[in-house]
Amino acid sequence: MPRQPEQKQPAALRVIISVSGGVADVVLKPKGLEVCIFDYDVDSEDANRLDRDPDGQLCCIARWDAGTPVIGCKHWPIVHGAAKRIAEHRKQRWQCPECRRIVHCSDESLAEAGTPHCPDCDRAMQIV
Repeated sequence: MPRQPEQKQPAALRVIISVSGGVADVVLKPKGLEVCIFDYDVDSEDANRLDRDPDGQLCCIARWDAGTPVIGCKHWPIVHGAAKRIAEHRKQRWQCPECRRIVHCSDESLAEAGTPHCPDCDRAMQIV
């Protein structure tokens, strides 16, 4: 009897991480799955954001707990289409931890220049 070709089953769990201009973000994560991103490019990071990985290396850690779904798989085409339309116009708010000054930076400017620094204090700003 000829052997039946194996049918590939779709993944039961899927995590989608977007990396743009060196910034990683979780776009899709099902409830019940914890996600951690370890960022080792910490040269210009504020000391308050730094942590250590299990091996003791300096890094920034972003965590999404298991109890929170980021978005359901069925919505990915909608998210993808919307992200493409607004990516060029999206701006994020950044705040200086010292003087509290707020600036708005587009994803494109962050990709070119990296983390913004306060024009008054010259400290690395934090996203708010």
